Amino acid sequence: MTHRRSEFDELVTQHARLMSSAIRRVCGRRHQVLVPDVEQEVRLALWKRLGSGKKIDYPISYLYKMALTTALAVVRKHRPDLLLPMEEERPERLPPPAEDGLEPVERSRLIDEVLASLDIDEARALRAYLAGFNHRETAELFGWSESVARHRIYRTLELLRERAAANSKQGEVVNS
Repeated sequence: MTHRRSEFDELVTQHARLMSSAIRRVCGRRHQVLVPDVEQEVRLALWKRLGSGKKIDYPISYLYKMALTTALAVVRKHRPDLLLPMEEERPERLPPPAEDGLEPVERSRLIDEVLASLDIDEARALRAYLAGFNHRETAELFGWSESVARHRIYRTLELLRERAAANSKQGEVVNS
């Protein structure tokens, strides 16, 4: 129990800014009042994960993703008008790693590079999409029209696919 407590305290202390940043990106000004609730939910999820005995291989990635998905879940819970669409309404997702030839670490690096090159609204759109929001939900979350959200998501996904293809081809040349 004390080992789990010390590991929990160390992770929370070490990565508090990262988690807070991810949460605030999702909540923005519109849902700023939810930030303390989301932070508590993230800590609770981390505590449960550590209690399950499962090892966290990449704590930074894990905590960032957990903070994003938890923030999205809390925003959805407090916004009943953001209903989940039927599965057939979900837009196409990125291809699995086997198809684009990238390992998860490479894909993560690529996504970080693309996000850094985007303006703030495009980055928000891509983050929301990768976290599971559809066009309508993304538009509602950021106060955009659905067509603006769709356009921003489409543009950023195309850029991501182009860079993934370029990285994949570059890896083939290096491995030859």
